[in-house]
Amino acid sequence: MGGRLKDRWGDAAIIPDLKDREDAERKIKDKYFGKKNKIKDIFRCTLKFSSFKGVFDGWKFLEDMKGIEILNVKNKFKNPDVLGYADVNINAGFKLQDDTYHIFEIQLHLNAILVAKEEVHDLYNTIRVEIPKIIPGLTVEKTNQIKEHILGRLRNSMMDGIIDILFEKSGGVFLFARLLEEKLKQDASNNPGSKLDFINLEAQPEGLDGIYRENMERVCAEGASDDFRSKCFQFISLICAAQEPLPQKMVQSIMGDDAFHRVKGKLSLLFPTGADGRIIIIHKSLIDWLLRKVDDGVGNNSGIFEYFVSRSDLNKAHGELYEICRKVFDCVTKVDKPQNSNNTCNNILSCNE
Repeated sequence: MGGRLKDRWGDAAIIPDLKDREDAERKIKDKYFGKKNKIKDIFRCTLKFSSFKGVFDGWKFLEDMKGIEILNVKNKFKNPDVLGYADVNINAGFKLQDDTYHIFEIQLHLNAILVAKEEVHDLYNTIRVEIPKIIPGLTVEKTNQIKEHILGRLRNSMMDGIIDILFEKSGGVFLFARLLEEKLKQDASNNPGSKLDFINLEAQPEGLDGIYRENMERVCAEGASDDFRSKCFQFISLICAAQEPLPQKMVQSIMGDDAFHRVKGKLSLLFPTGADGRIIIIHKSLIDWLLRKVDDGVGNNSGIFEYFVSRSDLNKAHGELYEICRKVFDCVTKVDKPQNSNNTCNNILSCNE
């Protein structure tokens, strides 16, 4: 068989010696549980090609080759390993004189990938040798699984670490992540060839401030009535005063249905609603930006044009939240054996009636 492959492909056909007997016996024991007829690579060969077309033509030639039967094909180009290595691995049966088949292995390689494979061979070999020393008694299959995991971590650990850092700094918010991206681009542009410092990376504060102000200006566009602006800041003040995300129904009960729906729809980008029906904020820095003048002594509603919540606004919001909470307790005491505490907000609304 080796001679026939050499005749067809010449030096592109690499025919190594038969697999070492000791290695073969160990593989039969560990991988095939003593079943000798399962081993497939006592005889093996490699065919090298300079193009994908060559690989495909070689594959088709083997399929049509007399005296052998293709039993299994693994096209690893569809699923390269963790370091990007890929080939076509074919198991074929060669008919012996007694009409039985000897199963052998043919690998079809791209030359460029073989060059890359040689560069990482020492890494593969070190991991393969050290794993059994660290964890004795592993089967070949388990050793290979651990090897693939280690190689995957070696390849991905840096990128995973960078993503973890950026995710933590963004708080999981895409808007802030975009600012970090812009900051990285700016740093790379200002200092070509320099190393990027992910650890100390901070998005420019004015970037978020600008986005918050732009959204507030869009909501309170020129021509918006003072009443609408006041309702917006009643809503915003309630969110700032709360110690945790407020249920929509609670805020709706304080503001009234019409005012709440008009305001909430306009402010939904900065104050979205979570899956549990509570009003959340797009990023924790939004509250800091809205409360930036809370200790400046400015008067009630003075921030509706400059987009900040004053101490007076905050005190008023605390009073409104106190009243609604008091009504909750009053309402609950009127209900005999309440069946479901989740109906609290509905009880509030019924009490208001």
